[in-house]
Amino acid sequence: MSHGYTRRVVLFDSESINSTTFTSSDVFVGDFDRVVVSVETAAGAASLLTLQGSNDDGFNTSITTRSVLTGIAVSGIYPVEPGFRWLRAQRASVDSQNQAYLQLGGS
Repeated sequence: MSHGYTRRVVLFDSESINSTTFTSSDVFVGDFDRVVVSVETAAGAASLLTLQGSNDDGFNTSITTRSVLTGIAVSGIYPVEPGFRWLRAQRASVDSQNQAYLQLGGS
């Protein structure tokens, strides 16, 4: 019998549209075997969301090493290959029209 667990994390929400928030907080994803990102962009707005992953400790020391996992330019739901400890999203100042949510799942 499997007792799955899930967690939904807001990377960028509608409150951050047109704001100066360009980098989300680092989210610990090391306990999850399913990582999915949902992206919504404003109609007619070009937007690029860059996902970064890290295997740094992050709990006792700061996260200093990150790798670019992917760039997302279109609204949709995107699975991300698990295997790293931390995930964050970045957007450029001109790309502040997107909302992004992280859905995590484990078994």
